[in-house]
Amino acid sequence: MITDKNVNSVVPFVEDILVGSFSKILYANIVTGEYITFKKGDMLDEEGFDDLPSIFDYVRKLVEDGLIYPEYAAACLRYANPDYVRKRVFSGERRIIQSYKRHVGDSYRWITFAMVAPAGCSPENPWVLFTWRDSDTDTTSMVDTLSTLSNLYYKILKINVTKDTFEPIKVEDREQEELVLKVESISEWWKIYVNSDRVHPEDKEVYRLFTDIAQIREQFREDSSQRLSCQYRRLGPDGEYRWVQMDLVPSIEYTDSNQVLIFFVKDVHEEHMKQMNDRQELLEYYNRDALTLLYNRHKFNDDLKMLNGLEITRFTCLYVDVNGLHEINNHLGHQAGDDMLCAVSDTLRKYFPEETLYRIGGDEFVVISLHLSKRSVERIVAEIKSDLLQDNYEIAAGVDSASDDPEALSVYKVVGAAELAMRTDKEEYYKSHAHDRRRRGLNEELEKVLTEKKYEEYFLKIIASHFAGVYFVDMQLDSVRHIYIPDFFAELLQKCDYCYSAAIKLYADIFVKPQYNRAFYRLLDYKYLSESLKQYGVVRLAYEKVDGAEMELQILSINSDSEKNECVWIFSDISKQNNWLATEEKPD
Repeated sequence: MITDKNVNSVVPFVEDILVGSFSKILYANIVTGEYITFKKGDMLDEEGFDDLPSIFDYVRKLVEDGLIYPEYAAACLRYANPDYVRKRVFSGERRIIQSYKRHVGDSYRWITFAMVAPAGCSPENPWVLFTWRDSDTDTTSMVDTLSTLSNLYYKILKINVTKDTFEPIKVEDREQEELVLKVESISEWWKIYVNSDRVHPEDKEVYRLFTDIAQIREQFREDSSQRLSCQYRRLGPDGEYRWVQMDLVPSIEYTDSNQVLIFFVKDVHEEHMKQMNDRQELLEYYNRDALTLLYNRHKFNDDLKMLNGLEITRFTCLYVDVNGLHEINNHLGHQAGDDMLCAVSDTLRKYFPEETLYRIGGDEFVVISLHLSKRSVERIVAEIKSDLLQDNYEIAAGVDSASDDPEALSVYKVVGAAELAMRTDKEEYYKSHAHDRRRRGLNEELEKVLTEKKYEEYFLKIIASHFAGVYFVDMQLDSVRHIYIPDFFAELLQKCDYCYSAAIKLYADIFVKPQYNRAFYRLLDYKYLSESLKQYGVVRLAYEKVDGAEMELQILSINSDSEKNECVWIFSDISKQNNWLATEEKPD
């Protein structure tokens, strides 16, 4: 049973607990600013504060006298703004709490400020309690942790996108002066900020889209657990733009009807630049030919697309094809072919800037220029051909140029015309050099290879008079070394990218009567062919061509080396010669 005596003894105890824990208590009218001091602790050194006319002057003087740690000055100054305080209290907030560091004695201590409005608080009864006390252990630990984390950010705001308001947690000095004390809504802050010189001109639209408050509301209603991020360039104290990142994350107070978010901004310049450099290195790797290190076809296509959209006044293209690359690969090996390609690319570098050079195919190179004329490039081509000939390498080249009305100039037409000119040059080369192969160092190497083995010497003696075609075939690589090859079959090989089985299949489809096609296809099963050669030593096929010629194909195993797995295919026209193989001397 509670008696008056009990109550009288409890009241001092409760009063001591409630009032004794506070360093200062004021009762303030937030309309007129007048206030009554209920309690003032000795620990707070506030000389010159007694005669201040309003509560708002009192709060402002705390900041102006340096009693508030600079990092929290902006947050405290919000409570020196009458309109801000009234708006929050009269909108229904009963208790507003802010923790910050305050200078006490010789050091800073964590203080918890609270503004408590009674249930009947209104513009007609605008009295509110202002209190200050030492922060408890839990609060101190929490704010210390937040303070340490805030070192990663130069701006932290608590924003309410439902009410379009904000509370500064950490803001740099310049923005405190320009925005914190002058605007009340976060949408207004963002609008002023993006229209200032603080945001790089190229990033203003990105900033506007990210800070569209209606869009933010909708995005968080769809997924309230997400984190929104955006990067832009911000003007730094040194007058240089640096990359920063904005983040929006939901507060613990967040609900769909009261969307409270935390807005962070941090400097990510070094990290961003490293990512950009890594991305550029990756793009450079993606755009480079691995062998010659020239730009590749992907880069060539991108550059043509870009140039075709520009109003350029001149465009010249040199299209180059290396003569004899496939022959070198087949006879001397791919390393010799790679050496040839590198020699061509290095020679092109001597005469043209590297950013204009491309290797767009196995043996095709392109040079583009926005400055050189067609005649100038043709003179350079003559020097390039002369340089390469000293190493027994030769190229076919075509040049075309256009300098018409920029709106009508098509880089694709110029490239196509240059390629056509190169094809013409290549045809002329093979016509004029068909019986003069000794001009190229390749022939000496071929003769050396061919005369090292008796069976090859035997074939060389009788090719001209007896065979319709003789090919050394590597069944593992599906490639061919040409010993005697008629022109029509050379064209088939070229069409099939020098794949021997594909060329033979095309030969059977075009020149052989249909009833023999299955037999040809069977021979192109190299596993079957290899086993047959091991068992019988030779495989023969008699067939007829569509023109009525009677032909014989003999396939002989010539190499026991499992790595090469070579055989020789001998085609002869038996309608003209009568089984010559039975009368000729065979190799030992």
